[in-house]
Amino acid sequence: MRFKVPARQPESFRASALYLAGRVQGLSPDRVEFVERRNLHTDDPRSAAAVMDATAQKSARCRQPAYHFIVTFDPDDAAAGKVTPELKRRVAQQVIERMGLTEHQLLVYSHTDTDHPHLHFLVNRVHPTKHIAYDRHQDGRRLTDIVQELAREHGLNILRNREYERQLGREVVEDFGPAPTDAEYWRARREEREAQRPFEKDAVTDLRRRLKDDFIRARDWDDLAERLAAKGITMERKGQGLVLTDGDRFAKLSDMGKGVRFHVLEERYGESFDDHMARRAARVAERDRGKEERTPDTSGMAPAERRTVEGMFDEEPDRGSAEAAVRRFDQADMEFRYWSQIEASYRSAAGKVRYAERQQAFNEKQVHRDEAWLGKRSRSLDEILGKVYRDADKARAIWDDLEEKFGIRDAERMIEKDPFILGAVRGIRLGDTRTADRREAKRYFRYIVERRQRWRDAKNRLEHTRAEIERARQRVKLAVREYELLQHVAGSPQMLRETMLEKIKARARALSRVTERAIERSRLADERREQLHRAWRVAKEKRLERERKRERGRAFGLDLSLFDK
Repeated sequence: MRFKVPARQPESFRASALYLAGRVQGLSPDRVEFVERRNLHTDDPRSAAAVMDATAQKSARCRQPAYHFIVTFDPDDAAAGKVTPELKRRVAQQVIERMGLTEHQLLVYSHTDTDHPHLHFLVNRVHPTKHIAYDRHQDGRRLTDIVQELAREHGLNILRNREYERQLGREVVEDFGPAPTDAEYWRARREEREAQRPFEKDAVTDLRRRLKDDFIRARDWDDLAERLAAKGITMERKGQGLVLTDGDRFAKLSDMGKGVRFHVLEERYGESFDDHMARRAARVAERDRGKEERTPDTSGMAPAERRTVEGMFDEEPDRGSAEAAVRRFDQADMEFRYWSQIEASYRSAAGKVRYAERQQAFNEKQVHRDEAWLGKRSRSLDEILGKVYRDADKARAIWDDLEEKFGIRDAERMIEKDPFILGAVRGIRLGDTRTADRREAKRYFRYIVERRQRWRDAKNRLEHTRAEIERARQRVKLAVREYELLQHVAGSPQMLRETMLEKIKARARALSRVTERAIERSRLADERREQLHRAWRVAKEKRLERERKRERGRAFGLDLSLFDK
């Protein structure tokens, strides 16, 4: 089982109900296995939608009353005959109860037109008697727990990211906690990096306890980074904020307590995290260049000669000892983590540039629409002024002067009190007798202030959009400057990728020289030993999985080089 909450929620109960019922062009009602209703007198899509609309209108604050989510079953369970209509009805009822929606109006549609049976829930967020909207905050987390609980209760499979599990090894995923979310997995695929898994709830609580004093006592970003690194934790840019990671798992910075917030830390340290990472990247790059200068060129040497020369320039005199091997692995792992931080900042800076450019392009398109709208409102104002006054241009100029001298509201009161303040009115009045033009002028004068307000609103909107364009241009310049600074330090994307590949290889070489026993006996901190031990076990499982694939490949006569990728 799994769930999905579509990002685009329904704008209409009627359209959604007809679509789910298969009563729109291109669909068939045969796709519906059954319909369940709650707090509705009918399951007819049109009638039920009309009732839900009437209920939703009783809430003045809820702008999006229609709520839609989906619960999906594993095709393997369906093929095994586990997903019966009775089971789906029970699951639907349990989902409704555990989501706290028992008193709300809703329709549940069971669809069988795909290989994975699924349930659609169309909910009216507005309560039928209290007229209060259902709070959707963290509904994804609620549904995650509910779906996993129901799958275990009914003996069903929990659908997970199987492609990731095949790469990492299912045993490792189950041993070390939850798999990465689908969003993180596919984001990592796009960015060509390893997907990170979230810390378990208990691990987050323990991490908060261990790092509490570090966040309180740290004087600046450098001090905080050193304190966290001593415990095997590094900070990485992610989206609009920061995450804390041990190289494999991550936790949001906001999970560390109420006082630990990204903007609060930036204000306290007097420096943005991006500037800190630019300085850090410069130091790391300079240090690596220094190492390259000290290391002789071994190209063209035989493997044995290369190992001898590299050993002569090695910083560890006791290269063969188990303790030295663990220290090398610890150092190689942290080197990889440092460059991972730089890479994350690189991605964040590139993302800022793309976002700022999209905002600028959107505002530049919007300004043309706003200009056209202002022109329409200006012509409408001139039209009504022309129907009221003999000289519309003069009346508009006088109105502008009145607003400049007395303000908008006072000018409107003066004009309503004395319409002739803007000039001569069209037509003639003799006693109680008025000409047709005079009668028309009196009729249109009632709307003159409203037309002026609409024109003013359109003008303000255009000015706001133009100001947004200027701010967007400044954001683009700032984002490009930050990105170019990182490029100057870390190199082009290709150079950064090559550096990351070198660090990954160095970490893998160091990992191959350590043993589980050596890690357990090392003099590192407990937290750091646990992290290295976890990395060693993951690498071992990956190696065993590759060997199993190779064995299966030999049995079927496949190209074994495919399993080394």
